[in-house]
Amino acid sequence: MNLTFRIVYNDEMPPVREFAQAGGRAVSNTVKAHLVQLDASRRPAPGMPRSGYYGDAAQSVVTEMQGDTAVVSIPKEGMALHYYGGVVLPTAGHKALAIPKHPTAAGRRPAEIDPDRQKMFLLWPKGKKAGVLKEKSTGVTMYLLVSKATIRADATVLPAEEELTAAAAAAMEAIL
Repeated sequence: MNLTFRIVYNDEMPPVREFAQAGGRAVSNTVKAHLVQLDASRRPAPGMPRSGYYGDAAQSVVTEMQGDTAVVSIPKEGMALHYYGGVVLPTAGHKALAIPKHPTAAGRRPAEIDPDRQKMFLLWPKGKKAGVLKEKSTGVTMYLLVSKATIRADATVLPAEEELTAAAAAAMEAIL
């Protein structure tokens, strides 16, 4: 996911590149701080561990110069999906998405827990849109299986445009 802004040069301004660098750093720092705060404030489902997803996204923020333009990128997989929304489908060769429902399953794929397919059993009632993977010994539901997942767009995963503009403007004013 990229956020891009262009600084237009006029004769009264210092070199454009300096402005873009300052603005880019300010936007980058604002995005990082927002993601760290988001990571701290989002609570997982009861009993589930924190994923640290937005904290990882904050660490992945990159700023680079492309001519007189600063490009701030968040290359963390899934950020664009969270921001814009969309549908997640299983990867090639798989029939369903496995959504962890038990703390021991969080952050792990079913094959990591049960590589020999001896510890869990599949229960997918005919005609239903979802199934479950349950532990054989306890009957505990480890994963919910779905054919697709729809993620709603969430503009709050990034700071408001006004906040980014204000941060960039303050950084550029500091150069003057």
